[in-house]
Amino acid sequence: MSSPEAKTTRGAGRGSFGLERAQLEELLRVRPAHVFGRIALFFGLWGALGWAVLSTSSLPLRLILWAAMGFVVTGLIQLAHESWHKNLFKRRWADEAFGVGVGLAVGLSHRAMKHDHLLHHRHSRTERDPDAYNAGADSLGQRVLFYSFVLAGLPLSTLYFNVLYPLQHFERDAIPGHFARVALGAALHATAWAALWQLGWVWEALYVWIIPVVAASPFNGLKSIADHHGNDWKGDRFHVATTVRSNAFMTFWWCGLNHHLDHHLFPRVPGYNLPRLHEHLREELDARDAPVYDSYARTMWDALVAGPLVVDDDMSIVSVRSKVRDD
Repeated sequence: MSSPEAKTTRGAGRGSFGLERAQLEELLRVRPAHVFGRIALFFGLWGALGWAVLSTSSLPLRLILWAAMGFVVTGLIQLAHESWHKNLFKRRWADEAFGVGVGLAVGLSHRAMKHDHLLHHRHSRTERDPDAYNAGADSLGQRVLFYSFVLAGLPLSTLYFNVLYPLQHFERDAIPGHFARVALGAALHATAWAALWQLGWVWEALYVWIIPVVAASPFNGLKSIADHHGNDWKGDRFHVATTVRSNAFMTFWWCGLNHHLDHHLFPRVPGYNLPRLHEHLREELDARDAPVYDSYARTMWDALVAGPLVVDDDMSIVSVRSKVRDD
């Protein structure tokens, strides 16, 4: 299947979005120094906020600091998302290493999340979309699933991505290897916690590691539902993801992935280049009445109040046992 990038750059001159080949090549260029700067910033802030948590006994202040740390973890998750598309570094192994590292830190299988996400891009907003937890029949069960993943998605994802998703979607011969990697990750966690126990640092690790990861769930969940708010079920490629134009701070923190429709159209453009890409796409997106909004707070609230997309036809999620190419 040809990618949107390929379709846009066929032949000479300008593509369908007014993009010249040289412009698209520049937008596709990865900048490892920029990525290392983001990584240093996120981990530096996580460490500084963790030190502040351990330095105070005030519960209200700790709650504020934990929320801030959850916001930092969400930024790292956006970078991990970029590794699934090979948008961070010039070497594939470096993207894999970073994705595996973040996955290990939050207790999730990098390979399962990547597999899920690439299938999501291929089958977005259809019955074959493995991320369509936010669409379904108008039922209490669907609403419970929707709000559970919004508010506590990361803890629930531990069971889903480490166990349930691979059993449903991986090729059978890949399942043993997956569970071997999960077992290795569990062993590493057990070893780390045993060492922390011996050192008497268990509570400190809970405060600066586990609670911040759990605190990231609402931020990550709200962004997830905003990314696909106002979309059409089985719609065309201009109506299966949502762009939320926001302020410079939010755009930076989400690594540009608030331009989520632009990301679906050009998934190999690194997130930090998506705001520039959007300027090229803006006119056509407006002409197509694509779901493009200007307020993150309003879009998140609207998506939260609206709940899951109600689908009238038979949209039960089928098992998609297919190998998804990385390119």
